[in-house]
Amino acid sequence: MGRIVTITLSTLLVLAGLGSYVLTHDTTTTTTTSSTSTTTTTTVPLERAVAGWRVASSSPRGVMVDFRDFNVGGAVFRALRLRARTTLLRWHIGSVDPPTAPRQVPVDAGPAIFWPSEGLAGVVAVFNGGFKKAGGGGGAAVDGVTLEPLVRGYMTIAIDAAGHWSMGVWGSASFPAPGFDPVALRQNLPPLVLGGHLTPAARSKNWQAWGSPLNNVPLVARTGLGVDAKGNLVYVGTMTGVSATQVGEALIRAGAVSGMELDMNPYWPIMGASFTPLHASGGTFPVQLPFSEHNPSIYETGWQRDFFVAMAEPGSWGCEWRSRGLTPGVSGAQAQRLVLVGRGCRSVSSTTTTTSPSTTTSVAGTSSTTTSSAPSGS
Repeated sequence: MGRIVTITLSTLLVLAGLGSYVLTHDTTTTTTTSSTSTTTTTTVPLERAVAGWRVASSSPRGVMVDFRDFNVGGAVFRALRLRARTTLLRWHIGSVDPPTAPRQVPVDAGPAIFWPSEGLAGVVAVFNGGFKKAGGGGGAAVDGVTLEPLVRGYMTIAIDAAGHWSMGVWGSASFPAPGFDPVALRQNLPPLVLGGHLTPAARSKNWQAWGSPLNNVPLVARTGLGVDAKGNLVYVGTMTGVSATQVGEALIRAGAVSGMELDMNPYWPIMGASFTPLHASGGTFPVQLPFSEHNPSIYETGWQRDFFVAMAEPGSWGCEWRSRGLTPGVSGAQAQRLVLVGRGCRSVSSTTTTTSPSTTTSVAGTSSTTTSSAPSGS
């Protein structure tokens, strides 16, 4: 006669002497044994909606992207959150900045969404990068090409071949963590947030340390990027004039435990999220940064400054999108096209099924009708 035993995976790890601290999420494993067969079933918890956040897109794994608005010092910020377990990330150069020679960077990291690769997974969000090279924001590298040397002590967002991200201070002993092999790195000034608190530099009244504001007015439109305690990526932005300190406070309000400033001044903040994964140009991004001077669809065909693209992981937990990574000892460009990897990929296609939000109206806010010339600062 067979018997059924139900235990938690964390218990198994403790019994094995590994300790349950290695787990990120609770997982229940049920094993049935008999004289004729053995069956193992694993239930992985979904990414769930959180009170106060509105869901932009979801998949069979759960929530992929959600967003919310809040007030910091009189300025309304919009926060966009990418769930670490259901999305992946890529970084792109701009057509003008960072400066590159023709064909120096593979097309998969070029100045437009690369639909032959990123479109397979399905694009769910886009947002602006950091300062231009002349702004002195720090270094950058992608696909084996160093575009600007990395600066010790500057906050850095790192992205690996699986599209996973990590954020930390360049040159610190713990970053990047062992086993995390970046295919892209982007810096932008020292950290704004560390350990869930504003850094001393972020609290400083030295506003010149945080970029060159348009017309030398310290309070300008600004954006920031952070990682929360669960590893989710959080983008914040506002078109209202704010300080870098307020950006740091907004990141903390959105849950970030580490954070950095991204681009600033009215012409550059751009953000968008789709309700379903986009597989070709011509899609829409209903969730936008209110009053931004550009529609995020500008990234579909090409933009002059660097930006990030978020995509949907497959619906199956046993499958993921991944590029080949960088080959040690090989110099020069190494393209990073995405492919499906994992046993669960046999039962899934490149299209991720999603559920749209309950509302079908745009949440972009009122578009600004004021245009400005591109500033020479950040």
